[in-house]
Amino acid sequence: MQSTSFKKNIDVIYLYEHVARELDVACAVKCIAERHYGLRIEIEHWTIGLNRAFGKFRPRIIVLPHCWNVKFYESIIMEWRKSVFFNMAWEQLLSPETRKQKRPSDDFARKHVIHHAWGDFYANFLQEEGVPTENIFINGNPTYMLYEEPYRQYFKQRLDLARQYNLDVNKRWIFFPENYGWAFVGDGYVKELWLDQGTSLNKANTMRQFARLSMEETMKWCDAIVRNRNLELIIRPRPSIPRNRFMDRVQKIIGAIPNRMHFIKEESIREWIMASDVVISSYSTSLVDAIIAKKPAYMIEPYSIPKFLQVDWHSYITHIKTQNEFENTCLNNLPPAENNRLVSWARTSMLARGDAIWNLADFFARVCNGEIRHPPYAGRRTVTKNGRFHIPKWALFEYRRIKYKKKRLNMPMKIKWVYEKDHIIQKEIEQKTEKWKGILKSYEN
Repeated sequence: MQSTSFKKNIDVIYLYEHVARELDVACAVKCIAERHYGLRIEIEHWTIGLNRAFGKFRPRIIVLPHCWNVKFYESIIMEWRKSVFFNMAWEQLLSPETRKQKRPSDDFARKHVIHHAWGDFYANFLQEEGVPTENIFINGNPTYMLYEEPYRQYFKQRLDLARQYNLDVNKRWIFFPENYGWAFVGDGYVKELWLDQGTSLNKANTMRQFARLSMEETMKWCDAIVRNRNLELIIRPRPSIPRNRFMDRVQKIIGAIPNRMHFIKEESIREWIMASDVVISSYSTSLVDAIIAKKPAYMIEPYSIPKFLQVDWHSYITHIKTQNEFENTCLNNLPPAENNRLVSWARTSMLARGDAIWNLADFFARVCNGEIRHPPYAGRRTVTKNGRFHIPKWALFEYRRIKYKKKRLNMPMKIKWVYEKDHIIQKEIEQKTEKWKGILKSYEN
């Protein structure tokens, strides 16, 4: 058995998946928790940083980026099974179809994890799937707080971005965080993560066709306005789609890429939303971010979104369905017809419980201090089953722990490829945290 005597006892291991989506909140929570509550928090990448963390720390709380079942976290349970698991649940505005895939689907997710909810709508969903009320922390969406003071002071300004990425600060900036991931999905992925979870082949193919057709038409519209108009178009590929792969697909659609069509994955969406004049996307939740930031935002829809992908908030925002509407939106200061309704819904549903970032730090402190009763620890039975030879549980558990460690050490490039912009070293995390300390040093709850 591996000795744990040299490991440091700490309060929280905060595991993130995507830098742009999660790291700002993680570093801000770390600063508040350490300064005001005396906690020790370490931040690591969910897959790439696990071996380092396993060898150094013994945490009270493990923060997960998502948690639908035990499948993704067996190695973590084997190393830290006497820790409290907390699910940040970074995807909560789910369509009827994605709910099937991203629901707590086993005893581990339902009984052994505290789930973070942005609002009552997600808490109700969790309860319908069998999660006890006491395992749900209703808080709000912490990323929306980043558009408020003092957090927004952290991010680069328009002039800084213009200099760094060769953009004309005097032109109109159109920010397009794309959401065409299904256009790049292969048969193997569909089978492993969708068909096996209950999605029909017909629906999967419908999603792929919708994404491909929508991307092709939209890129043609983008090509037309950039070639003929006085603006900068910043297209942001999804975190899981490599920039070069996305650009190759665009080149096949429109040919040579115009000078004013920029494909940028650096920074988070927050810098770009706050610095841009208009935000457009398909059905990405970044549109909700945009209206929270008080920016004109529009849903681009050259083809109708399949009903099983539609979400209630889609009806609260202005839709762009033709190239003419697209050009008018990008080139003129047209007021979005539905945005006030979306603002009201977002703030009421996901920003009604105070500072969601500070609340996270406070919640972790109360768990560590024993003020909140946590779910039972995940036992060995969670990740081991009796085999035909009746191997003792402890031996099977140890065998699988070592097996998973070797698997992580030999992580295929495919996994690293998915996390293209998430390979940051601890020194960079420390630098980000120090910057947050400067922003938050005078901030009191």
